Amino acid sequence: MSDFNGINQFGSIIVNGQKLTFEDFDKDKNGEISTDEYNELLKEVKLDSVEFSSVDSDGDKAISEDEFAIYEQKTLMQDAINNMAKTISTDFAGKSDYLNELNDALKDLINDFAKNYTGEVENMAQDFEAQLPDKYADIKNDILAQDPNTVKSAVLDELYSELITPQTTKGENGENIQGEALPEATAKKIAKELETEANNFIKTYTGNNLEEDLKAHLEEFMNQSDAEKLADAAANFKSGVDSLGAMIDNGADLTNLKEYAKEFLTAALEAGVTVKLGGTTIKTTAAITTALNKFSDGDELKAAIEEVIAGLSTDSLKDNIVAEEAQKAQEAAEKAFNEIKGSEYQVNTALIDFSNVQGYFDGSKINTKGKSGHEDKIKEQARQIIENGNIKEQMKQQISDMLSAKGIAFDKIATVFENVYNSSLLQTLDSITSHKTNKAILNKRKKYESDQDIKTIVDNFLNNFNTNIAAAIDEMNQSDTDFDTQDIDYSVINKDENGEEDPIETSSGPRATVLGDAKERVEKQADKACQRLQAQLLRKAKAMCDANGIEFDLAAFNTSFNNASSAAKAASITMTENYFLQTAELDITKLTQTLITTFKTSYTAWVDTEKAINK
Repeated sequence: MSDFNGINQFGSIIVNGQKLTFEDFDKDKNGEISTDEYNELLKEVKLDSVEFSSVDSDGDKAISEDEFAIYEQKTLMQDAINNMAKTISTDFAGKSDYLNELNDALKDLINDFAKNYTGEVENMAQDFEAQLPDKYADIKNDILAQDPNTVKSAVLDELYSELITPQTTKGENGENIQGEALPEATAKKIAKELETEANNFIKTYTGNNLEEDLKAHLEEFMNQSDAEKLADAAANFKSGVDSLGAMIDNGADLTNLKEYAKEFLTAALEAGVTVKLGGTTIKTTAAITTALNKFSDGDELKAAIEEVIAGLSTDSLKDNIVAEEAQKAQEAAEKAFNEIKGSEYQVNTALIDFSNVQGYFDGSKINTKGKSGHEDKIKEQARQIIENGNIKEQMKQQISDMLSAKGIAFDKIATVFENVYNSSLLQTLDSITSHKTNKAILNKRKKYESDQDIKTIVDNFLNNFNTNIAAAIDEMNQSDTDFDTQDIDYSVINKDENGEEDPIETSSGPRATVLGDAKERVEKQADKACQRLQAQLLRKAKAMCDANGIEFDLAAFNTSFNNASSAAKAASITMTENYFLQTAELDITKLTQTLITTFKTSYTAWVDTEKAINK
């Protein structure tokens, strides 16, 4: 550390803890201090000598009470500066070359302040001390304005701030589009690379505007790819080679070629691009000479340099680091996700607010009247009660909060949540039974009600969800080598290839037609639904092969998929016929469940067989 030892231009008027007064100097009590009186007292008390003239501001060879009062205030201002010695030493650590300039500036600060002060003299030092921090900061900034380390820190801070600030871009219609800021860890890694490059740049800098030139250089270093940085150098090398002709077959040509190669490698070195030639990594000018000396054949050197040029990265430093850090973050999130037990996804029912669930607290049961369809009507009412009670949103929020605390986005299991929610709801509705409450045999508007009250139905749904979500997550995380189906996105069934809504028709008829027409129409819809799930099954099949170390076989996939599609259609299409009136109905839930389970069973068997063969 470069220590600041303080300034002593105004000496001290403290002796043994007592401050000397005007009267102590004015021995003859004539109201002014003569030169002899001044020097005699300083010698007597053994204080550092301060020139009489620096106190005698008007130069009349005598110090008045007013002049002494100003001098006294200057000593106090000097003390205020010296009390900042620790801060100043820290600010100028490693910068001892600037201390003399700093001392002069601080002395001038005291004199200028005293000269321009218009208040009461006795308040001068107090006012000075109040303004000192800001005035010192201005002096420090002025002195260090071109200090390389200070400039470097300022530029790096500015670039780091830009990295972590969301950038706004203009859309096609001129609207502002807010981008995303880089994660702090990514920004810090980029900043570390920039600091290393800044140090290298400063070592050889000979310009006169370091801040501007350094920032421009670092922005280029960060945002330009190696190929872009060396585009001109590569073009110059190619031009030089072309001037030598197709074959480089003599010593003069080889000498010239080495010069062209040296220029290219020097450009790489200056641009901070690390390349390797003939097994030598080019990090110094000496390494360039070493690498080029290995080549005695011009065509080989030409080919080697061209290979270096072709291998230059087309991604910028920033892009590479962003991609690397994103991959690390994804791997960390994946690891954290896989370590979560299924039971941790279960909803805490004690935290659910049931106040919006109609009939939950008063023991109500669901009932219906009418001629027929009582059970379906009761189940539909139960669905509406559950879905309208804000339960789903509360469940999602609980799970989202749990994942967020572990650094995992809810999107990671959004599809799984949706699938388990829907299947648990169907499971709950299927378990609801009803009984007739009106015993009159001839009453055409019979009344039915559910056997369970609303509270029991809702509680059963939450219990089913908790059981199913735990099982689903545990199955997903059990092994990478199995065929997970928990995160299948079934919403694609009702969308076309462009993602537009295109619902599958689930029935055809009744209509007068030739036998089989209604079934064919529904089968086409079933085929469409199966095909829309095929891409997801294909990705999972390939991932399963990779995890098990076997080669993916498209023919085997197609066989399993086609067989599963046929089984799914057979299980989910129901025909009713009455003479020439025909109705075909498709149970889309049964279709998808049969397709997925059948394919999983078949494809897993094929993978197991391949594994056994490859052992």
